[in-house]
Amino acid sequence: MSKRHARSGRRSPPRSAAAQGVPIIASGGIGDGRAIARAMRLGAQGVSLGTRFVASEEAWIHPHYKRRIVDAGSDDTVFSPDLFNVGWDTHRIERSRTKPMRCGMRPAAADRKRPGEGEIVGTFHLPWGDQKSERYESAMLIPAFDGDPEDVVMWAGRSVDTVNDVKPAGDIVRDLVRETEVALAS
Repeated sequence: MSKRHARSGRRSPPRSAAAQGVPIIASGGIGDGRAIARAMRLGAQGVSLGTRFVASEEAWIHPHYKRRIVDAGSDDTVFSPDLFNVGWDTHRIERSRTKPMRCGMRPAAADRKRPGEGEIVGTFHLPWGDQKSERYESAMLIPAFDGDPEDVVMWAGRSVDTVNDVKPAGDIVRDLVRETEVALAS
C-alpha cells in the first residue's frame, strides 16, 4: 500500500482506468453517504468502508475498540508510517499507549529497539490455542483478547467523525444507501 493511498480517500480516482473499463473502488475517509456520493461523482463505481463497520454489532471486535471508535474524532487518529513489523508502509490508528511509546519511526540502527518492543501486552484466547500478543504486533483487537486494550493498536480512519453508534450492519447499509441517495439528489 502506498502512502498516497492510505492518507486520504479524497483523491480523484484515475479517470484513465475508468475509461478503460477498470472498476474503481474508492477507499479511505468514507463513512457516510455524502462521502460515498463524492466518490461516485469523482468516478468511483464502488466504495470500501472499514472504520464504520468496526462499530457494527456483528463485527467480532473488542467492545472497548468499538466504544473508542464511537467516541473518537479524526483528531484522535494518527497517521503512522512504519509502525508494525509486517512490511506495510502506512497506517492510521487511534491514539493508544502503543503510539506514544513509539517515539518516532522504527530506529535507524538494527540493534536499537522501540520503547516496549517485544513486551507481552496480553493474550488472545483462540480456538486453536492461546497466542501471546507483543506490542507493535499487527493484530486486530477482538473479544478474545485478555489484557489492557489500550496496549493494543486500534486501526481507525478519519471517518471516525461520522461514527456515532454501534448498530447492526444491515442498518448501517440502509443508512448509507439513504444518505447517498439524498446526497446525489442535491
